[in-house]
Amino acid sequence: MGKGVVLVVDDEAPIRDILGFYLKRAGYQVLMAGNGVQALDEMSRLQPDLIISDLRMPEMAGDELCKRVKGAPETQDTYFIIVSALDGTASRIGGLSIGADDMISKPFHAQEVLAKVDSAFRLIGMQKEIKRQNRELSAFQGRVEAELALAARLQMGLLPSLPGEIRGAKYTHRYLPAEGIGGDIYTIAPLEDGLIGLMIADVSGHGVSAALISAMVKTSFENHIRLSRDPLAWALGMNRDLCRSTLDDQFATAWLGCLNPTTHVLTHVVAGHPPPIRVRQGSRGGLHQPELLQGKGFMLGLDESLPFSLHEGQVLPGDRLVLYTDGLVEVEREDRSMLGDEGLLKLCAELPETADEAADFLVGRARELNAPVPFHDDVTLVVFDRFS
Repeated sequence: MGKGVVLVVDDEAPIRDILGFYLKRAGYQVLMAGNGVQALDEMSRLQPDLIISDLRMPEMAGDELCKRVKGAPETQDTYFIIVSALDGTASRIGGLSIGADDMISKPFHAQEVLAKVDSAFRLIGMQKEIKRQNRELSAFQGRVEAELALAARLQMGLLPSLPGEIRGAKYTHRYLPAEGIGGDIYTIAPLEDGLIGLMIADVSGHGVSAALISAMVKTSFENHIRLSRDPLAWALGMNRDLCRSTLDDQFATAWLGCLNPTTHVLTHVVAGHPPPIRVRQGSRGGLHQPELLQGKGFMLGLDESLPFSLHEGQVLPGDRLVLYTDGLVEVEREDRSMLGDEGLLKLCAELPETADEAADFLVGRARELNAPVPFHDDVTLVVFDRFS
């Protein structure tokens, strides 16, 4: 197989013959043309890798041929060498300015031309390899993007379906992963004895690895709420599961709650996560005094021996809980300030009546306050309303 295809374009047959002889002897396949028109005709049959063209020719000169070749998308990458009797810097600049890749001055030595051609083909080879790698990279990127899109759809399937209603309560969520797929997760699940289990978690990191661990967190939570009605037991079991199933630098923050709709008692555990905001009679809309539920605790997945604390409160009919991950409040604005938990608390003082309106209001106001800085972390917001 030849080293490549070279098209020699010159109106002088002896020059074409000399160049053709040396190029063929060097292993190249050679095409011949007496002017630019003939060259284009040859190119319609076989695409050359490189063109060596005289500058001055009848019917179509070398500069016009170069413009045609470099101006067409299908031939623009063809290496083009102009041969000219015009010497000097101005001539060389003129040739390169029309798109030629290199120039050779007449009179020339055949060995000089061969050296130029060999050098050009090394460059052509590198360009082809780069294009091949780019094609492979583009194909790989396409596969990755398709798989990420599928993973994002699957992850959305892990979230509760909306609109949500459960045992005298309504809820909605706003889920905004930073990279299309993220590490936030939440669950609201019916338990035996009429109880309601609630969980929101934020896994360290972003992307696929965080999403995989968030799925593990959800699975662990669902396993433990089948075994117990005690959020403290859930936290201990989930911490043990994560410690045994993740790497040392992987962890999750979480809030776990169990609501008894009959007694209105909410028992809950804070595991390194922002506790929910409770708005008394907030589901009726209007002006209210929101408050953060109390509690602190270690993150899940750090150490199996870490203790957790159980807290207790009330969520009465008409009350609203706002659960969120820190991506909503920890955007550093241009003045280096953040919305923070206290800022979100103030926004919760006067929320619209419905859960959907309240969720849109909070996300919208957070975006306005952060502008022009976007959310850079996964954001999950849950508004949970008990019926009046």
